[in-house]
Amino acid sequence: MAAVAVVLVYTAAASPPRQSATHVDPVLGGAPSCQPTRNEQLVRGNGTGSTASGPDVILAFQYAYYVSRSGADARKVTTPDAAVPSVEVISAGIKSVPAGTQHCVLVTPMADGRFDVIITEIRPDSAIRTYRQFVTVTAGAGPVSIAKIAPPT
Repeated sequence: MAAVAVVLVYTAAASPPRQSATHVDPVLGGAPSCQPTRNEQLVRGNGTGSTASGPDVILAFQYAYYVSRSGADARKVTTPDAAVPSVEVISAGIKSVPAGTQHCVLVTPMADGRFDVIITEIRPDSAIRTYRQFVTVTAGAGPVSIAKIAPPT
């Protein structure tokens, strides 16, 4: 669990979205507890994600963690040498989260190119937990991958 704490850092609150998506988008997902949003300042959702952009690859990592519950799938959207825990450590973190836990991801771009990510869990017992991380992604042509997940600094 200590390794998971390195990946997921507790924070007190998440800000509400300013603009909502108006159509169903599997990449963004959405639910009453996670209204999908995409604009230049904010991406919010719980969908499948993709490797098309930084926010989308972050959604893909979290989808693998909370929905697919697969450390291997989560690691597939990172670079081979990413500063991210191993498949085994990610899998252990997944096992520490009760099955059926819902999640919502809020992604905000930072001036230095990283993304400020807030993940809210809604567990089956209605407990709500919020985690914050700074995520670095690859830049350039081709699919986007996660290069680093770190606590806020």
